[in-house]
Formats: sequence, C-alpha cells, structure tokens
Amino acid sequence: MLNPGVAESFRRVGRDLGSWTSAEAAPVLAVRAACGIAAAMAAVALLGHPSWGQAAVMGAWLGGVAMLTPGTRTGPSLPLVVGAAGVLGVALGAIEHPAVLVAAAAVYAFTLTFIGSVSHVAGVTFTVSGIMFFLADHLTESTGALFAALAVAAGGAVQAAMALLPPYYRWAEDRRTLADAWLALAAEAEALAADPNAPFRTETLLEAAQELDRRRALPAAILEARRQIYAVSSAIGRTASARARADAQDRDTVEFYSEALELAARLLDHFAEQITSRKPAELDWDALLDGLSQNPMATSTGTMPSEIGGLLRTLHETGGFAERITSGGDDVIADPALKHATGAARQALGQLQARLHRRDPVVHHALRRAGVIALAMIVGLAWPTDHGYWIPLTAWLVLQADFAGTLTRGVTRAVGTTGGVVLASLLGMLLPQDLLWLSLTVLAYALVAYLTRPVSMLVFAAAVAGFTVFQIDLSGESPVAAAFDRGACTLVGAAVAIGFYVLVPTWQTRRLGDLLGDLIDAYRDFARLSLDRQAHPADYDRKVMHAAIDRIRARRAALNSAADQAKAEPVTGPGPLSADALGAEAALSRAGRALVAVNATLGRDEQAKGLSGVDAFADALDAAYLRLAALARGEVPPGGVDLSQALHRLDLHLAAIEDRDTRTRRSVLRWESDNLVEALDDAALLMAGWNR
Repeated sequence: MLNPGVAESFRRVGRDLGSWTSAEAAPVLAVRAACGIAAAMAAVALLGHPSWGQAAVMGAWLGGVAMLTPGTRTGPSLPLVVGAAGVLGVALGAIEHPAVLVAAAAVYAFTLTFIGSVSHVAGVTFTVSGIMFFLADHLTESTGALFAALAVAAGGAVQAAMALLPPYYRWAEDRRTLADAWLALAAEAEALAADPNAPFRTETLLEAAQELDRRRALPAAILEARRQIYAVSSAIGRTASARARADAQDRDTVEFYSEALELAARLLDHFAEQITSRKPAELDWDALLDGLSQNPMATSTGTMPSEIGGLLRTLHETGGFAERITSGGDDVIADPALKHATGAARQALGQLQARLHRRDPVVHHALRRAGVIALAMIVGLAWPTDHGYWIPLTAWLVLQADFAGTLTRGVTRAVGTTGGVVLASLLGMLLPQDLLWLSLTVLAYALVAYLTRPVSMLVFAAAVAGFTVFQIDLSGESPVAAAFDRGACTLVGAAVAIGFYVLVPTWQTRRLGDLLGDLIDAYRDFARLSLDRQAHPADYDRKVMHAAIDRIRARRAALNSAADQAKAEPVTGPGPLSADALGAEAALSRAGRALVAVNATLGRDEQAKGLSGVDAFADALDAAYLRLAALARGEVPPGGVDLSQALHRLDLHLAAIEDRDTRTRRSVLRWESDNLVEALDDAALLMAGWNR
C-alpha cells in the first residue's frame, strides 16, 4: 500500500497535468504582449538582424510573461523592472571562467530567491528575470555582454510601452484586490448565516490590505474602502453573534438574522462585481430592504434589530465606495515618491532581517536553490552540446519551496516541454526554411504561450518549448536537433531539481507543531486585547487590535499552507500530522469566533463602562493558551488551569452587576465565554496525545 503522502503527490501531479482554468485567461493582455514581441521582432528586422536582436526579443518575451503572471499588475513598471534585472543576469551570466561562473550562479540563485520572498511581485520579477543568467552565454555568443544587456532592457521597455496602449485600466489590479476582500467577506457572511460558529476563512482580507497598503498612489475611494474592511467584518460578526444568542425555539428570529447575513453576502458579491465588470447588474436597494422588512420578526416588532441596522448602514457605506470607484471621479492620493520608496525599502529590509536565521524555511529554500543551480551549472557546462544551459534554466524554474510543488512543476514542465519539442520538430521539418515563416511561427508560439500562461502550465510549457526552439532556429541552428537536445536537457534539469529536494528537503510536516504554536500565541494576544477592552474600554487601541487580527490571519494562512503541503509529503514526524493540526486549528478558530463576537459589542467611539471580574477570567484564559502552545510545540506544558471554574466566577461577577447600559454586553460575554471555554477544551483534548 502506498504511503498516503506519495498517493497524494500522484493525485496532485494528475490534477496539475489536467488543470485548465479558463476563467483566468486574459486575451486582451495576451494579444497586447504578443504585439510587443512583434514590435521587437520588426525593429530587429528593420535594423538588419543585428547580433543583439535575440536579446531584445527575449527581453520583450520575458516582460510579457511577467505581466501575464496571475496576481501581478498590468502597468509598465513590471516589464521595466524585469528588463533592468535581466541586465544584471546577462552581465553575470557572461562570465567565462567556469569555476567563477558556477560560484556566481550559486550566489545569484541564493540572493534572488531570498530577496524574492519579500512579496509575490518580487518573487515573480526575480524568477522571470533570473532566466537571463542562464541564457547569457547563448545571447552573447555573437555580441558583447554590454550590448546584449542593453538589448534585454530595450525589449522590456517595448513591453512597458505596450502596457500603456488602450484599453488600459490603471486601477484594474487594485480593484480586483479590493473585490477579493469583499468576496471573502461575502463568503464569511454566507457561512455564518448557516452556522454562527463557522471557522475563520478570511486570510484574503489580510492579503488585500497588505497589497493595497504597498501602493504609492490610489484613488481616495479605494483607500477608504480598504480602511472600511474591518468595519464590515465587525458588523457581520456582530450580526452572527446575535443569531447565535437567539433562542433555538424562536425560529423566526434565527431566520431573520440569517436572512440579513445572506443579504450582506449578496450585496458584497454585487459590489465586487460592480468594481471589476464592464457592465455590472443593477442593484435595487428598495427591493432588497422590502424583502427583509417582510420577515415575520420585523413585522411583529415594527423595528429592525440594532445589529442588522448597523450591518445595513455599513453595507450602504460600502456601496457608496463601489459607486465612487466605478465612476472614477475621485482624486488620486499618493505618497511622496521618496518617502514611499524609503518606507517600502525599510519594510522589506526588516522582513529580510527577520528571516535571516538558519531555521527559517526561506533561508533553507534559498540555500537549496543555490546548491541545485550550482550542480545544474556543472552538469550543463559538461553537456556535450551547446544547449547545456537549459539544464540549470529548467532546474531554476522547477524547484519550488515545497516537495509537492517541485514534483508537480517538474513533471508538468517535463511533459509539456517534451510534447512541445516533438511538435516543434515536426513543424521544423514541414515549414519552409524562410525567415518570414520562422518569425511568424515564433510569434504564434508567443501568442499561445501568453494566452495559456494563467490557464494551463502544461500547455504553457509546450508553447515555451516551441517558441524557444524556433527562436534558436533564427540563429541558423537545426530546429529538430535543437528541439531534441533541449528536451533531453529539460528532463535532466527537472530530475536534478526533484532529486536534490529529496536529498536536502524542508519537510513541512516537521514544522506543523511550531506553526500551530505561533498561531496559538497570536490567538492569546487577541484574547487578552478583547477581554481587556471589556474590562478597561478607555485603554482600547484600534490599531493594536487590527494588528493582532492580522497576525492571526497571517499565521493561520502559514499553518494552512504548510498543512496542505504536508499532505503530499512521504514522511511522518513527531508531533501533529496535517489532519491533526487542521483539527486543532478548527477548534481554535471557534474560540476566536467567540472572541470576535465579544469584541463586536463595543463600537469604535463608544464610551463604555468596564466590567468587573473580566481581568481574572482573562488571566485564566491566558494560562490556557500558554499550555496549548506548549503542547503544540512538544514542550513540557505549564500547570493546568480550571477554565470551567474561572467561567463560573465570571458568571457570578456579571450576574451581580445591575446596569442597564451593559446588559447586552454582559449577555454576549456570558454566552460567548461559554463557547470559548468549550472550544479550548476541545483543542486541549485533540492535542493531549501528540507527543507521547
């Protein structure tokens, strides 16, 4: 019987080979990028096909690939950055001394991988531009390194100019980022309509907030909508808490709150569509509100509950932001260029400094990539033909930070490339050996590659193979020989990357306990802040609270990502396995949901009274979280704490308070603290036997 991780790896390879995400296609952008290739090729032809012409075409090609990578902006800055980074790659890759070249390759791979961990865009930029290092020897074969480097930069500049051609939507990616946040909130509202204890699944909020915060310039409406994300989340949580407190026998009340949450989900879906679609559907607020007001709960009382009223007011404000974003009439707010650049540089430097220690997985991946590239460069230099540079180039593209990603990418690229070179070989024998026909074939392959870049990695790899074969053929080489040689080099490069990962792995299974412990620490901070707000409202700091929520989302995303990767690993280890860690995370998430409801009982500007007895309960809760974190990390846990007794004492304190102004807060706190203790007890039971 296969190891479960091995079986999962095979399943993922199959899914990756058959994946086809047509919804991600960007035909307008693909055609525009292909036109950039055509412009570069036309310029090279008009200049008499100089020796640096291939470098210019490759620069334009890589600039287009970077723009079509999912999650990147479509503006002119990225092709320019890719071109500039490609200049450095060509300069270093043109080193002639083999030993120095191998050392430079290792240092180059480590540096680009480590710096690329700062953000998704940085990772894409350095991965794409890093290709030029391995192509440098071929591109500088008939020209100097300086002219080839400048030609690469010029090719990137051509794609930057193409990015400015109409139709050009300057804020398209920023709108999509904000829409993703609203869609995540819609999914949360829909889940809470069915189950008020549904776990958190809103990491997209954190990603959207961080992505928009990195922008130097944005329209005022997008900035204001970004700041309002937390208010929408809080209003949804407050309504879900009211639904949970409703008497189970009072079906009308429960349905009323559920209907309000479902309405919120529909509205947020509409707002997301409104700011990203050309022709969004019309929204009739009166019809929506009339439907809600006809609920038996509303008609019997004649009023709207405060939680639903607050949710509707918040969503109406969100709708106003969507209208302003769609109209495009807002002023653009921009930080000073120097201030923004220095601030971004300080933030990136801080991230890199925090990761610069031997236990960080980013450092492990950077070191592994440096070793892989050094080994692949040695094999490539010893390869008997002139196409040995495809071995380190393939290893560069195949090697990922996790085993499953490396395996799936390696197999998909190898299969796609093999199919691509076979087709290119057949076309090379059938097509006339004419420069015009070859140029048109290169352009056709480029267009197919751009169209399928976000759709299918298999087809994209096949198109890239054909593009490169015929691009090489423009320099006078046999397309059939070049195709088969590149196919063999690709297989060797993929084997080197996968084999090296197996020999020097970073198994995510071994990290799950530590990642879960980090998440528990973040929940502990959030619990302390939430309960301190009930005990000492005057000391509440909204920014500190939002930072604590962001830490939870970031650490939960890290744990979920590692657990997903661990499922496909053929190993076991001390501490929790993937399913164990996710089970504990689900229990902790239920506890976090209760804390969100407690925190939502106080408005942002409300001057409220402190509740006695909460501090003692917060201390007991703090001790419980500390014990759970120790269990997750495999450490000796501190002495136990009786949460049930602490909860009983809290109930006595809250029951003794005779204050009408705090009645709702006390009711919510008593209800949710019981849910909180139950969830933490479940987590403790799940984790009790992990390290025996």
